[in-house]
Amino acid sequence: MKPLAVILILLVAIVAGWAVATWDSSPPEVVWIDPPGTVGPKTEIHVEARDQGRGLKSLRLLFRQQGRELVVHEESFDEAGFLWTDGTLERRIAVRLSDTAPREDLKEGPFTLEMQVQDHASMGLWSRETVEKGTFRLDRTPPRIEVLSNQHYIRQGGSAAVRYRVSEPVDSSGIQVGDRIYAGYPVPSQEERVYVCLFALGHDQNRKTPMTVWAQDPAGNRGRENFWKKVFPGRFRKRNINISDRFMERVLPSIVQRSEHVRGTSDLLETFLEVNGPLRRVNNRQIAEMASRTASAPLWTEEFLQLSNSQVESSFADFRTYFYQGKKIDEQTHLGFDLASLAQAPVECSNDGVVIFADYLGIYGNTVVVDHGLGLQSLYAHLSRFDVEVGDEVRKGQSLGRTGQTGLAGGDHLHFTMLLHGTQVNPIEWWDPAWVRKRVLSRLETRLAENRN
Repeated sequence: MKPLAVILILLVAIVAGWAVATWDSSPPEVVWIDPPGTVGPKTEIHVEARDQGRGLKSLRLLFRQQGRELVVHEESFDEAGFLWTDGTLERRIAVRLSDTAPREDLKEGPFTLEMQVQDHASMGLWSRETVEKGTFRLDRTPPRIEVLSNQHYIRQGGSAAVRYRVSEPVDSSGIQVGDRIYAGYPVPSQEERVYVCLFALGHDQNRKTPMTVWAQDPAGNRGRENFWKKVFPGRFRKRNINISDRFMERVLPSIVQRSEHVRGTSDLLETFLEVNGPLRRVNNRQIAEMASRTASAPLWTEEFLQLSNSQVESSFADFRTYFYQGKKIDEQTHLGFDLASLAQAPVECSNDGVVIFADYLGIYGNTVVVDHGLGLQSLYAHLSRFDVEVGDEVRKGQSLGRTGQTGLAGGDHLHFTMLLHGTQVNPIEWWDPAWVRKRVLSRLETRLAENRN
C-alpha cells in the first residue's frame, strides 16, 4: 500500500475516532425540582440543567409576566479540556422573585420562568438547545386573622388559649411570644379555618413581651394580628439550699454514670456544679425538644390532677441559691413542683394522654412525660420505678410508677411540671377546674364535643 493511502486511512481513522468521542446524541435536560404551584416573593424555585454528553455550555433563565421580561440568571461553562474528561454535566440554581425585581414591580397572578440550556457542540459543529417553561402563580397577600376569643388573662409562668379564624388555607399558625413560637391547631366546626392555640408567657419573660397571632400561607406570606390580653406579674419564691458531702456522695455517682454529658471528677463540689448547671440545661433542652411529639387534638376533657395526699415542698420557678460550707456556690431556677407524699407512693397520671418518654433523664432521674395534645405535656420525675412505657395510652389517675429519689433528689418525692410546646408552666392553673373550664375548654368546645361522641 502506498504511503499516501496509509496516511489517508490514518487521518480518516483519527477523524472518525474524534467524531465518535465528541459526538453528543442527546440534548440537555431541564428539570424543575418539586415546583410549587403558588409562590411568594421569597419562595425559592429550584431548577436543574443536565447534559450527558460533552457538558453544559450555557444556561439562561427568564422571568416573564404581563409582557415584562427579565433575565433572572445567566451562566456559561468551559468545555472539557480532554476527550477523557467531562465538562459541567449538571447545574442547579435557586431563584427568588424578590431578588429579580423590586417588590412593587411584581404583580400577583400567573408568571412564567423559561430555562434555556445549550450544550457544547458535537465535533465542534453542532450544539443542542433545550427550552423548558414553568408556570407559577405569585401570591403576595398574607392571610387575614380574626381573633374570636376575648379576655385573655395571663400571668408570668402561666398559660392561656386563643381561638382565631384565618381567611385562607395556611401551612402553619399560632402565637408568638417574644422569640417563642406556639403552634395552633384546627378546631372542627361548621366554620372552616378556625384554630386554637395554647401558649405561655415564660417565667423568665418580661410582662411587656410582645404577643401576636400569626398565620403563614403556602406561598410563605405571614399575617399578624394583635389580641387583647392582660398580663399579671408572677410570684416566685427565693430559697437557700445547703449542700453537704453526704448528699453529693449519695446522688452524684449514679448521675455521672448514666449521663454522657457529665465528665465527672474526683472533686465532689466540681462535679456537683457540673450537674446542677450544665447538665440541668441539657436536660431542660431535651425536655423542650419533646414538644414536637404531640397530638394535633386534645386528649383530655377536664382539669388536671395533683398527686393525691401530697404536700407542696417547692413551688414553680423557685429561685434557689446553693451554699456549701457556708459559702454561696451556685444559683438555679427550679422549674416545677416538688410534691411529697408517702415513700414509694403511686404516681397518678394527671390527665388522659400518651406516654412519650419513660427513661432516666439526668438530674430528673427516672422520668415519665405524657403528651395531652395541642403541645400540652406533663412530666413526672425522681421515680423509683416505672409502671408504663413509651406508646402507652394512659388515663387520669392511672399509675405511672412510684415516687422515689433518683436523680438530683434530696428525698423521696415527685417532681411535677407541665409544659406548653417545651416551655415549662405553672401547674396550679391546670389543677383549677374553674380556670381550665373558662380559659381553655370553652375555646375547645366543638372538638371536645366531637371527641365525646
